Amino acid sequence: MSFVDTVLFHGRLFPRRPAIMTLDRVVTYGMLGDAIHAVSARVLAAGVKPGDRVLLAIDNPVRFVAVAFALMRLGIVIMPIAPGSALAMPMIDAVALIGESPGLVPAGMRMIVAGDDWFQPSGAAYAVDPGASDPNRLAIIAPTSGTTGTTKLIPLSVGEFDRRLHDLYRYQPAPGTERDLMLVGFTSLWALSQSARTLVAARTLGVASSAEDALRMIDLYQMGTILGSPNQLAAMIAALDAVPASLTSLRLVKCGGGQVTPSFARTIRERLCQNLLVIYGSTEAGRTAMANGAAIDSVPGCVGWVIPGRSLEIVDDAGAPVPAGTVGRVRILIEGGGRPLLGSGIEADTTPDWFYPGDLGHVTDDGMLVIVGRADDVINAGGTKVAPERVEELVAGHPAVAEAVAFAKTDGSGIAEIWLAIVPREPVSAEAIIAHCRSRSETLAPRRILFLETMPRAALGKPDRARLRALAAR
Repeated sequence: MSFVDTVLFHGRLFPRRPAIMTLDRVVTYGMLGDAIHAVSARVLAAGVKPGDRVLLAIDNPVRFVAVAFALMRLGIVIMPIAPGSALAMPMIDAVALIGESPGLVPAGMRMIVAGDDWFQPSGAAYAVDPGASDPNRLAIIAPTSGTTGTTKLIPLSVGEFDRRLHDLYRYQPAPGTERDLMLVGFTSLWALSQSARTLVAARTLGVASSAEDALRMIDLYQMGTILGSPNQLAAMIAALDAVPASLTSLRLVKCGGGQVTPSFARTIRERLCQNLLVIYGSTEAGRTAMANGAAIDSVPGCVGWVIPGRSLEIVDDAGAPVPAGTVGRVRILIEGGGRPLLGSGIEADTTPDWFYPGDLGHVTDDGMLVIVGRADDVINAGGTKVAPERVEELVAGHPAVAEAVAFAKTDGSGIAEIWLAIVPREPVSAEAIIAHCRSRSETLAPRRILFLETMPRAALGKPDRARLRALAAR
């Protein structure tokens, strides 16, 4: 049985219950179920078969969910991508691209337009392949955010996706609310798995396309939970001045996709909601550690306690485990080891192996994971290796600083210097920023300032420090 069958069952039991909400639309479970059935008949009639691979490029969140759920239930492998990006994606032997409008596709691939008629109930009969729910069968090809190097394509089996749904059930407290507002785009595995979890539980999924829409939807629909990256939550907080919102219905903020500093955690709790849950995870491994706001406050670099059942080690460069409190490379034991997609079979590699996310850190005696930084981003400050977020904390709350990202760059003699890229809110000199930082920490203070109009960012709003180093070299 597929998780989608549970969503369809909700359509029978609770046909009028809100399933998905956007700022201008409410789709019930009955309507969503009808759409999933209609899409299933349409896609099979279009010649797409169980085991085929397709690129899925749909912006409309309701239609994305209907198409993605229909394809997964039929045993068709999906790879969500941003519309217009098909030609830039690695080849995966996909037979078609399914989108909302015609577009360019790689040679040998069909373009299938999911028009309005795809989502209208038709009553057409169709068959579901009994092997579609085989736990070992390939279900999703998920592009990574690129922070471990270049973007990789991670294969997930039916069983691995189901395991991640169960993890979400275990560690998703949302007291007093049944409505989840998601800020994350559907090209991420996080968004797809979270939407599945919400709808399987017969909750209501809200989807906002901007920070301003998110604030309006919280009060309009009485949303109780927000899910977003640090950058997305920061945009919401900044938008509060232009879009006043009471936020009285909020019971929990869940933040993932980037490290949360103590000062930002306090800002979230002061401006949005007192209850904060921070998630450390990746496309390859899923969620690995979780923390509340108090834990983030207590230990610099804390990303949470390692969740029960997760095998995580800190090792040296030779791969040998190190004692608690010793900094080393983080590795996580997972199915497939986070290996990128290889071959064109319909089964994913589920051989357990170690995945190295590229982070440096240590684990405390009570199981708390502390991240010093990414191996490529760690800054050597006076002989001490520190995360760039520690430097960025020095300008947190500065009235002239809208955004700040720290990075290291070697000077002409090969010595690493601390740089701080700034998007100013108002005119300010580099000397003033450096003096402000030195008043808080002489060791961590930047030596150079790079002023920018916009901050280069990668997926989920993560800072693109490689791009910053290139800009600083000009």
